[in-house]
Amino acid sequence: MSPQTETTLRFTGGYPPFPVVVIAFGLAFVMWFLYRRELKFVSSRFAKVPALLRSLAVFILVLALAGPVLRHVTTLRQLGRVVIAVDSSASMQLSDDIDEKSAKTRFQRAEDLLFKGTTPLLKKLAETQDVELVALRGNNTQRLWWHRQNGKDTSGELPTAFELPATTPITNLDQTLRSALGPATAGTALVVLTDGQHNASGSPEEFSTALKASGTSVFTIGFGTEVPPADLSLLEVNAPESVFSKENFQGRLSINDSMPAGIPATVRIESQGKVLWKKDFNTDGKGEKTFDFLFPVAELPPPAPGQRDKTLRSVNIQVAASGDRASLEKTRSNNARELAIHLLEKKRKVLIVDGRPRWETRYIHNHFDRDERWQATLIFDDMADDVGKGSLQRDFPKTRDDLLSYDLVILGDAAVNRFKAENLDWLVEFVEKRGGGLIMIDGQRGKLREWSNGKTASLIPVRFGATSLKNQTSSIELTTDGQRFDALRLSDSPSANATLWPTLPKVNWHSTIEPLPAAITLAKAQQPTIVFRQVGAGAVLYLGTDELWRWRFQVADLYHQRLWVQLGAWIAAPPFQIDQKKLSVGTDRLRYSPGEASEIRVRIRNDKGDIVTDAQPRAYLLHDGNEVATLQLEADPTHVGVYRAVTPPLKAGTYEIAVAESPSAPRSDARLSLHVSDTGNPEWATLTMNRPLLETMAQNSGGRFLREEQAATDLPNLLQTLDRKQVITKETILWSSWWWFGAAILLLTAEWLLRKRLKLV
Repeated sequence: MSPQTETTLRFTGGYPPFPVVVIAFGLAFVMWFLYRRELKFVSSRFAKVPALLRSLAVFILVLALAGPVLRHVTTLRQLGRVVIAVDSSASMQLSDDIDEKSAKTRFQRAEDLLFKGTTPLLKKLAETQDVELVALRGNNTQRLWWHRQNGKDTSGELPTAFELPATTPITNLDQTLRSALGPATAGTALVVLTDGQHNASGSPEEFSTALKASGTSVFTIGFGTEVPPADLSLLEVNAPESVFSKENFQGRLSINDSMPAGIPATVRIESQGKVLWKKDFNTDGKGEKTFDFLFPVAELPPPAPGQRDKTLRSVNIQVAASGDRASLEKTRSNNARELAIHLLEKKRKVLIVDGRPRWETRYIHNHFDRDERWQATLIFDDMADDVGKGSLQRDFPKTRDDLLSYDLVILGDAAVNRFKAENLDWLVEFVEKRGGGLIMIDGQRGKLREWSNGKTASLIPVRFGATSLKNQTSSIELTTDGQRFDALRLSDSPSANATLWPTLPKVNWHSTIEPLPAAITLAKAQQPTIVFRQVGAGAVLYLGTDELWRWRFQVADLYHQRLWVQLGAWIAAPPFQIDQKKLSVGTDRLRYSPGEASEIRVRIRNDKGDIVTDAQPRAYLLHDGNEVATLQLEADPTHVGVYRAVTPPLKAGTYEIAVAESPSAPRSDARLSLHVSDTGNPEWATLTMNRPLLETMAQNSGGRFLREEQAATDLPNLLQTLDRKQVITKETILWSSWWWFGAAILLLTAEWLLRKRLKLV
């Protein structure tokens, strides 16, 4: 704020100011004239001062009849902040004209918009607003120029070009814009010059919606044609990361067809020159079309010679036009993609046990049963009078090794006395020594309270209260700790996730509990509802309500399935692709794209089979036989005895991971392979401007969408709304103020004292 104050004199009395001023001057002159008769015989050089003082006093007193008032008008003006973000991704290098040799690219047109012309747009904006210019570089931002505080804070002269290429392989209109904007404040605008091809993580729609509450508007400037050029592109491939060697590999791929109708084309999947699946079709120019594919895994060619990890395979997916008119295709850089496939011998296993068939556990079983990565077993207690013949004891794993083969146990509202004593011993060992995961879902019958006594007490992370809170609808909100865990993320945007939870359907009851020491409260519904604690080598998650299934209302599996699959993957014993007697090695995922990092997991056991908790393992990342990184693994805070490290961003190719149990120990013979597939440049998948996304971003934030040809004329006028002004008016009523009459009295007093000094009285 830089206040500017303007002061003016106004007259608000009952008499017109002009006659009053004339009369005041007249009476003042009369006072001066009458005084001259008394000064004829006074020779002092101060003789005329009393006359002047009396004339001024008379003038002030008479002028009060006009009602003089001083008006102070203070203008508080906040200069608008404008952040201009320019998309420098590869799609901005496209030309939208038929004659590409002479046409300018989208990036060049954005450069001309900002820097060219009689009065460049960037210069025009800098004259009235604080301006910052940044480039969006994949997942990062690069600050190019700024001009703030009327030029007091500037990075230099106005640039005339970007001086950087538009080559980044992805466009992120969420993370990069958050970084460019910083803390959102009122009076700020975000101007985004882009074709709208967001193809990274995050949600630009949620980001722009959140900005509206802070008074920050997004103005999107769209570049690119909305009429698709003649092209075939491979948009997406949906297929599992892993598959059993004796099953079929199946999935769905999507292509975009904007070619003229009637051109022969083929989409096929091949590996090492062998065609595994093929589909012929004719183009129709109608946009996106999908193909379902399926082929036996046994038809995959054997691994390449010298490849240690025999479970890794790679296939190429291609779409191509043929014939004389195939040359009409605008680009062929978006026609192929590589896909890695891992062959598995066993799935992860989850055991679901409940005292009765509740909605929550039925839906949970469906989620895991449909997931190809899991093998789900569901057991309900039929409450048979003879416990030994009941379904719970009959269907529970028959041996200790059977139970320890599971990765996750989900325990519902089942009474502890319905289990065999040995079953309880196995369950404790499963968590504390096997390192398995246990999720406990409380119920209104309160059967889990019984588990807090006896041999199973160590599994319970909470202390139960006297009663449960029933018929009290409550929203579930994440705690500060809960916001840190990706397993509780229901939105692609981390910042929007915390605000999403309270908007989900409320639960009608939840238990009254108190977390035990070392337990972490992740969510609350009036009080702790989701609590986590490490137990030995494993992890336990307690849910104080069984009504999360209500989240399915009108959205089906959108939130409920995502939450439970994420919770299962988090709490379960970590998966290891290599699982030997003493050393286990695994990664967080089986498929990676260039630029992504891999999380490596290691577990070490001693000769007795016990998990080692004080190891100092190291992982070595090898690419084409050369070591590219040495990683010191750190203890996993969730699972005791598991160590983790994150690799640097990976380039396309095949990597091997070797592990040493300590810095001085030799590397293990077991090697885990990572394949980073070249997924093609997603920037070329769609060649048109994504106008719906850009319009949504602008509308959600209270801004405007403009095409590139509108920006130069319309944008400056729209941004003037950011230049907020506040006018404060204050008046000083002179004619009735104490110092106005005080001045008159002071003048008359001084005049009387001088008269005495001059012996005129």
